[in-house]
Amino acid sequence: MAHSGATASSTTTSKDSLGAVKSAVGGVHGMGEVIRGTINEAVDTAFDDKAGKAKNRTIAAKGVAEMQDGELKGRGDGAHAGAVGSMSSVPDVGAGGSENASGANRML
Repeated sequence: MAHSGATASSTTTSKDSLGAVKSAVGGVHGMGEVIRGTINEAVDTAFDDKAGKAKNRTIAAKGVAEMQDGELKGRGDGAHAGAVGSMSSVPDVGAGGSENASGANRML
């Protein structure tokens, strides 16, 4: 009986630790989303891209929410895809003078 109490206690401690790690990851991810959304919003403002500006403002707002509650938001919604999509038609010309293998612009 005493053994099962110890097991339940260690299981609870493990779950608490895992929850703390998930919360920390959510907070760090949120900070990244705030930075990404803010920078991309500034770029969209400079190029007068109103739709991109609104999208990136939403990304930054989700990032703030993630930082506050430690939970990842917007997973699987494609928010990362095409973050700089309006610039994808600009060829990436390297030292060899040609586009990269996919024919698309690369971000460094």
